[in-house]
Amino acid sequence: MESQIAIQAKALQDQLVAWRREFHQCPELKMDTPITSGKIENILRQIGITDIRTHVGGNGVCCVIHGKYPGKCLGIRADCDGLPIKEETGLPFASTNGNMHACGHDAHTSMALGAAKLIFEHRNELKGKVKMIFQPFEEGDGGAKAMIADGVLENPYVDALIALHTGNLMGNNFQSGDICYHPEYSSFATRSFWVNFKGRSCHVCAPQLGVDPVMAACTAVMQLQVLITKEREPSQPGIVSVQMIHGGARNNMIPDECRIDGSIRSTSKYMQDYYFQRVNEICTAVANGMRCTVEIGCPFNLMPTVNDNTMVEKFLTVAPKIVPEENIKQIHNLQPIGEDFARFADVRPSIYFFHCSSLKNVENYPHHSNKFNIDESTLWSGTGIFAQFALDWQK
Repeated sequence: MESQIAIQAKALQDQLVAWRREFHQCPELKMDTPITSGKIENILRQIGITDIRTHVGGNGVCCVIHGKYPGKCLGIRADCDGLPIKEETGLPFASTNGNMHACGHDAHTSMALGAAKLIFEHRNELKGKVKMIFQPFEEGDGGAKAMIADGVLENPYVDALIALHTGNLMGNNFQSGDICYHPEYSSFATRSFWVNFKGRSCHVCAPQLGVDPVMAACTAVMQLQVLITKEREPSQPGIVSVQMIHGGARNNMIPDECRIDGSIRSTSKYMQDYYFQRVNEICTAVANGMRCTVEIGCPFNLMPTVNDNTMVEKFLTVAPKIVPEENIKQIHNLQPIGEDFARFADVRPSIYFFHCSSLKNVENYPHHSNKFNIDESTLWSGTGIFAQFALDWQK
C-alpha cells in the first residue's frame, strides 16, 4: 500500500523538477561550487531548517534535522558537481557556461532537498537525527574525502548513510521508475594511473640521434592489453584501459616526452594492487627495452562501495512503501562505475542504490555524454525512498 510519504513525494514532483532545472543551468566543477552551494543553503532555509553548516571541506553543505525522539543519526548524501562538457541537449534549460550536469547530480541534489523537506515536516515522528550531506567534487574522488576530513560525519556522529545514483547506468533490463540494488557492491574499486616516458628529441629525418618516447608509449599501451586477456580470471570483472596519450609538438620532431593516462577497475583490493604492480612492471620493461626512462604515478585510488547487509535488508522493507514491488530489482551484473561514496561506506554502514530514469521512446545517451538527459517524472520516488528510509530505519 502506498505510504503517506509516497503521496507527499508525488505532490512535490513539480518542485523537484523546478529545482533540478535550476541546478542544471549552473553546473560547477570539482570543489568550486559557490553558486550551487548557495542555492542549496537558500532552499534549506526556505524549508525551515536552521542547523546548517557551509564550506564543509571546501564548498560542501550539510544540515541536521532534529527528531522528536532520541535515536541514531542517518546521513543522506547527494553529490552536486558537474563536468567540463559543453552541453548539446537542446533543452530549454540547458547550461550555457561550458560545463554540464552530464551525470545526474542535479537530480540527486533536488531529490535530497525534497527528502529534507519531507523529513523536516515529519520531524515529530522522527527518531534521532538526519544529516543531509550535499557534496561537491564526486567526479575525481575529492569531495567525500575532504568533507570527511572536515568532520561531516561528526557532531552529531553519523551512524549510517544512504545515497543513490540516477540515470540509465543499469542497462536495458531496467526501465524508468525501477529501483535497483546490488546486495554486495554498488561500485568498483577504481585507480587512475599515469606513465611518463622520457626519451631524447631530434629531427624525424635522423631518428638514430634520438630516443622515441612516443613509440615506447604506444608499445606499452598495446602490452597492457595482456592484463585483461591473459592475466585476469575470466569470471572476475576487471578493466585496465588507457584513455589519454599526450606527446609531441610537431610532425617532423621526435619529442622528449610522451605520457599516457589510464584507469584500473575491479571489485577487490588485491586485484587493484596486482594490476597496478603489473602496469609498473610492463611500462618499466618497455621503457628499458626502448632506451627511455619512465615515471609512474597514481593520482587516486578508490575502494569499492560495499553495501552493508543490515542496510540492504532495511532498504528492501522501505522501498515497497514508495514504488510497487515489481519495480524493485536486484542487479546481477554491476556496471564498473567508480563512486566516491565508497569513502563514506568504508567508515560507516551504508546502502547505495540505483534510481532508473532512462528516457522513454527516445534515444538514451550514456552518462558523461554531451547529450545525456533523464526522465524527470521519476524524481519523486528518489525523494520518497530517502524520506521513508529516514523515518523507518530505526524501527
